[in-house]
Amino acid sequence: MASEEKGKAKILSIIIPVACAIIFMILCMIGLRNSIWFDESYSAYLIRGNFSDIWSLTAIDVHPPFYYFCLKIWSLIFGTSDIALRSMSVFFGALSIIFMFHLLKHWFGVKVSSVATFFLSLSPMLIRYGQEMRMYTLVFLIVVLATYVLELALDTKKTRYFILYAVLISLGMWTQYLTAIAWITHIIYYMTTRRGKIWDKKFLATYALAAALFVPWIPFFIKQTNSVQGGFWIPELSLSTVVSYVSESLIFKDAGNTSNWLVILLLAVISAVIFAAVKIYKNFKASEKHGFLFLLSLVALPPIILMLLSVPPFKPIFMSRYVTYAAALAWALIGVAVAKKVCTSPHTSVKNSRLKVAINVIFFIALVFLTLGTAILGIVNVENRETEGHAKQAVLAISTVSESGTPIIPFDEWVYYDTVFYSTGEHPVYGLSSLVDIPYDSFRPIEHYKYNMIYDDETFLANQHQAWYIIKTSELPEDMSEFELPDILKDYRITTDISDQYYTSFLLEK
Repeated sequence: MASEEKGKAKILSIIIPVACAIIFMILCMIGLRNSIWFDESYSAYLIRGNFSDIWSLTAIDVHPPFYYFCLKIWSLIFGTSDIALRSMSVFFGALSIIFMFHLLKHWFGVKVSSVATFFLSLSPMLIRYGQEMRMYTLVFLIVVLATYVLELALDTKKTRYFILYAVLISLGMWTQYLTAIAWITHIIYYMTTRRGKIWDKKFLATYALAAALFVPWIPFFIKQTNSVQGGFWIPELSLSTVVSYVSESLIFKDAGNTSNWLVILLLAVISAVIFAAVKIYKNFKASEKHGFLFLLSLVALPPIILMLLSVPPFKPIFMSRYVTYAAALAWALIGVAVAKKVCTSPHTSVKNSRLKVAINVIFFIALVFLTLGTAILGIVNVENRETEGHAKQAVLAISTVSESGTPIIPFDEWVYYDTVFYSTGEHPVYGLSSLVDIPYDSFRPIEHYKYNMIYDDETFLANQHQAWYIIKTSELPEDMSEFELPDILKDYRITTDISDQYYTSFLLEK
């Protein structure tokens, strides 16, 4: 019987994580055709060059280069379409789910890890950022792997695991600097739950090796820190920031757009999960308590630490997507609570009164419906989201009515970045040097690659009888009689336009 149980566990350990990864990929695929936005445009534009170009251009931006190296390699294999480039994030997210299953299995066994991994695959934040050509699912994968390897290192004391852990720490730093918060969480866990000493020689050597592997990038890291000093895109920390992080983690909706009944739903879910977690914690084995506390620390500490580092006199650095892994792991934590409730509640009927059993069953059913309903609502919000990028729709609208070869001219560098990704031979997007500026280092790739950039605007326009001029609708005056074309386009007159709430495209003729 024992061998049969082990055989079933091995089969489930293959089927369950793969099935959960497939669920996640299917949910991500629904939104892969959405238009890219600025951050994704930067990723796609940056990898037009070679690895040396990527290194030098990321050195003057705000992120290290490892993600972009991966994206470059991926593009050489799968192409440079929006779906191809975004699919790398889907792939990393799916891998994270598979490895997370095995980490949860290490802590709680197959049954609990199966339920918890299923809940993880429904995380709205993980699905949302699994749809972007950005580094967030790669960070999640590295954090999951590093956590698993750290557990193996602490359990076995084998040197190879400590070395691998150091490599993963360094890779995290080469991907996104704020993964350092995950490593701080690991240290806190090691010193508290594991009763370890920070000055332990092996532990110190591990972090020294990780630092040594990061040394080649340290000069650029210092330069970036001195030049950026807090991103202009990051708002000041407020109470709404905290509340929005919780609501985004659960239903991918910020606090300002959350209606009264959604607030009640969120409070009910949070209260039910906390109550369930407190009730089941006392029934955990010692190894399960370690795993639960480690998981809880990875859910709670990264956003808390990042928020504390955003309080004056520090510059604000908190954005929910920077701790996507913590928001995703919250769903694994919910799954653990639900799964352990399954294991404990139905089997208490012998020792408890019928009323108590009935209350337990009702609570369990309510917990399952609340959490699954919340996850489904969050997934719906992900797919119905208002994205910042709608350039794809604007360029497609032009292509349906435009003559082949008619150039599309963006209003400024922001519009250029988003629309040039969708440039084709039949409907080319050209940036005019008099319109495209380089206000921030994130635009340096434009002057480096000069892709479809025109530097002799007058000569170029002299040969164009027609052109499309595309501008964000929000940049237009309310009274269109006050609207004027830029000086470089004064020889043209507007003959027609295509407009929506995001972009307006004018057909210009001489």
